[in-house]
Amino acid sequence: MKESSPPTDSALAARIRRLRLFRRRTLVGTLGTTAGLTGAAYAVYRSAPGMWRNFYADLGRPIADPSFTPDPTQWPDKGLHAAWIGHSTVLLKIDGFTVLTDPIFSDYAGVHMGMVSVGVKRTTRSALTPETLPAIDLILLSHAHMDHMDLPSLRALEDSKTMVVTARHTSDLLRVPRYRRVHELGWNESVQVGPLQVRATEVRHWGARMRVDTYRGYNGYVLESANHSVVFAGDTAYTDIFKKLRRSKPHDLVVMPIGAYNPWITNHCSPEQAWEMAQDAGCRLMMPVHHQTFPLSNEPIREPIERLLEAASGNLDMVALQSVGEEIHLS
Repeated sequence: MKESSPPTDSALAARIRRLRLFRRRTLVGTLGTTAGLTGAAYAVYRSAPGMWRNFYADLGRPIADPSFTPDPTQWPDKGLHAAWIGHSTVLLKIDGFTVLTDPIFSDYAGVHMGMVSVGVKRTTRSALTPETLPAIDLILLSHAHMDHMDLPSLRALEDSKTMVVTARHTSDLLRVPRYRRVHELGWNESVQVGPLQVRATEVRHWGARMRVDTYRGYNGYVLESANHSVVFAGDTAYTDIFKKLRRSKPHDLVVMPIGAYNPWITNHCSPEQAWEMAQDAGCRLMMPVHHQTFPLSNEPIREPIERLLEAASGNLDMVALQSVGEEIHLS
């Protein structure tokens, strides 16, 4: 047998280029073949190369434990109780009725294929898991972005006693028959869910999950019971629309996003703008979310909460909490 000659430098470089191209195509192809989303996976790769660089850099990074662990088993059935589980996931108990907003418990916000996940890695673990949550009466979904509508988390929460309220043209992403009922709402539409009147409100954002499905809706919500009122803003850039939510009696709690504004200020508000919009709506307390969980943008991880506290100086008692896992209680 004739012994092959060692490759020249140029031939070796060509082999390396082909191997890198093969690996890249294999990764994108696996996303598409496994999930049935070849075009979507390719679009994600092409539209967000920075995300992929961060994905590879984050593979070995550990996820920190939250500073606090809430204990909803101790919450009474009267009053308003809330805990920040992480990102935009908030557990609410309103006079005994439990609500979970935009649940995401996965380590990655992105595309999930069995045991493999590709996306943005958490910096802080969820303060609770589906197994440690109480029974959920209502899941509230603001829009279909992967960090707000996490399919593995929603699969884990499927229950014939749980209802879902979501934005227009997003219920196709859910296994609807596995819930008690799923309601789609457009702006200014409302539905009675148990003791709560749930009204969808306009926000300044966008709803496409894969960039091409721009028909999908995106909402904020007002939840009203006989005794309490909560505003959940979902995701929003700065807008004066929250002035329309003001009423004679302040809302007990306004849940407002404060992170992912650099450089995405056209889709996500700054902490100062979030504070202003919470005041526009009129509230007893503001709960800042959408920070300290996923590195979605360029600002340092502590910058959003530090800027919010500076904006709220003189009214710091109106900032409901600062860290993942903290809980609040209102009579």
